[in-house]
Amino acid sequence: MDFRQLRYFVAVAEELHFGRAAARLHLSQPPLSQQIKGLETRLGVQLFARDRQGVSLTPAGQTYLRHVYDLLHRAEAGANAARRVGHAGCGELRIGYSSSALYDALLPDAIARYRRHQPAVRVHLVAGTTRAHARGIDARLLDLAYVRGPLPERGADAPPRQVRCIASEPLLAALPGCHELAARARLSLRDFDQAEYVAFPRRMGAALGELVDALFARTHTRPRVAVEVTEMAALLGLVGAGVGVSLVPQSVSGLGARGVVFRPLLEPEARVELLELAGTAPAPAAEQFAALL
Repeated sequence: MDFRQLRYFVAVAEELHFGRAAARLHLSQPPLSQQIKGLETRLGVQLFARDRQGVSLTPAGQTYLRHVYDLLHRAEAGANAARRVGHAGCGELRIGYSSSALYDALLPDAIARYRRHQPAVRVHLVAGTTRAHARGIDARLLDLAYVRGPLPERGADAPPRQVRCIASEPLLAALPGCHELAARARLSLRDFDQAEYVAFPRRMGAALGELVDALFARTHTRPRVAVEVTEMAALLGLVGAGVGVSLVPQSVSGLGARGVVFRPLLEPEARVELLELAGTAPAPAAEQFAALL
């Protein structure tokens, strides 16, 4: 589509005079007439009626003018939006996060500092699972994502992405205060064998659930899943109510959840990572945010 030709059409439609439209466009009249004729030929309709009284829009021309106005307006709006995003101080930033990522002070502190330094940038936070956010990065629906590892497997044709480990922390046992295991100073993963367990569902793309399942499989531990949840707040509430035990990142223990006690694990490999996902060509706003972590 030739936007210059569309602007020529708008000039003639508004002036209803080829001479005045040509002067407005700083053209001579013959080339302008040729452009309009070429547009009519391409569309297969007559846009202007020409007679001795002058020029007028045909019904087809009136309809086309409305659509051209809309098209030019949207093109200009898109160009302005691109310019805003192209400058680090403007635009918007779309950040995906996993349920437990905001419990680590690292990410909330970075958001607060970024808002102080870049108040013109609108920050949109999107909750979801690691799998959902990985897809969001690949589809360019998100600028950045902060998720728990491990990442889901990818196909050979998947678009490239950047992955950075922001933090690594141990997993802790989360127990009802009245649970028999709460009397111990440290626990082993094997202590969870046959225990009622509050789980993140692996099948829904929760990376923490996948990690915990792998740890239990490695130690031949089989807890009984009492209930599955998708939010950390729900998990802590259920543990505090005595529904079951669970494993959570250490940063979650700072919440002071009612009725919940936390105990360290003996296994050094029981750790979880906080990962940053980004596309291969992040916007300036995303680069500035990532630099804070």
